[in-house]
Amino acid sequence: MSALENAKRFWKDFSKREPEIKKALINEDYEKCQELILDLDEYAYAHFGCHFFVDNAYSDFEMTWDTGPNKTTQYLASMVCETAPVSIQKSWILQPFLPPLSQKAIQAQVQIKDEIYSLTDFLLFYEPQEAQNTWKCWIYCPGFSLIPNAENKREMSIYLLEMALGQCAYEAYVGEVDSLDAPDPNRAFCNLVDAYETFMDQVEKKGWKTYSSPLDIYSVYQPIKEIADDSFRKDMKFLFTTHPLFTEDTIEGNSDVLKDLEAKEGEFGTIYYGNLFGSREDALFRQQLSIQLGKAFIPYAKVIAGSIGKSFSYIDVIVFDREQFNLGLQKIQKKLDKQVKLYYQKF
Repeated sequence: MSALENAKRFWKDFSKREPEIKKALINEDYEKCQELILDLDEYAYAHFGCHFFVDNAYSDFEMTWDTGPNKTTQYLASMVCETAPVSIQKSWILQPFLPPLSQKAIQAQVQIKDEIYSLTDFLLFYEPQEAQNTWKCWIYCPGFSLIPNAENKREMSIYLLEMALGQCAYEAYVGEVDSLDAPDPNRAFCNLVDAYETFMDQVEKKGWKTYSSPLDIYSVYQPIKEIADDSFRKDMKFLFTTHPLFTEDTIEGNSDVLKDLEAKEGEFGTIYYGNLFGSREDALFRQQLSIQLGKAFIPYAKVIAGSIGKSFSYIDVIVFDREQFNLGLQKIQKKLDKQVKLYYQKF
């Protein structure tokens, strides 16, 4: 089996129950709905690393994948949504990551002592960090003063802000998060349920970059000088990635991220080739090739990172089906034979 085959099996089982799931949602029989998706959700968590939930919001059937910040899981959930049967894509809104103010957020409750608080009871205080195009945030709740553990309050604040903003906006625009035991009159604030609209209005006014997915958010690295020699992957001078933890692990020689994906029957690898020009043209060629490969690999792989080295250029990928990926890479190589010779190595 492969991660891609696991996705196809998930949709095969989901499709069999789809009419019953829709009926339960229409009738607002949420207990029955949970019964219908229970083992499907367990399968999803085991093979893709996250849970999903379904809803009938404003007469639209929605399926949302609650990936959290784990990039490997985000890529797997995105692949699952992309491989959904056409009939599912036509009748469901498929969301591969948590959107702003999802049904989960609206229904979220926090109990502090004897009081229960919903998202409307929280305030967001914020100030811009212009150099990073992010905000430093503080969450206030009347009950926070009753919690002695500061770390517990901070973790609760992160969780609530993530649900209010959605995964993409949270990752793109939040730099730091903490809690407040009392309102701060010296900082701008809004109700937590208005956080997404407030932030995006400011993003537009400030001209900050916008993103449609957390997988569009790139981090840039310059490796330490000690690894910058001429050998394979030791010659990297400039790196950019949508999966920072994976990049850090590969540089440091760790394998936690690799093992996590292997357990879900996928793999990380790198496509590499000798630099052609020995100039800035290498960066432009690598960028164009990366786009070309990214389009060609759907749905069995995705480009997640890249780097320019002194001797080689690298295009890192997450592979959902190794057999199909190998065939696809061979076809691409035939088209590029007169330009460049591509090689692939699993991490």
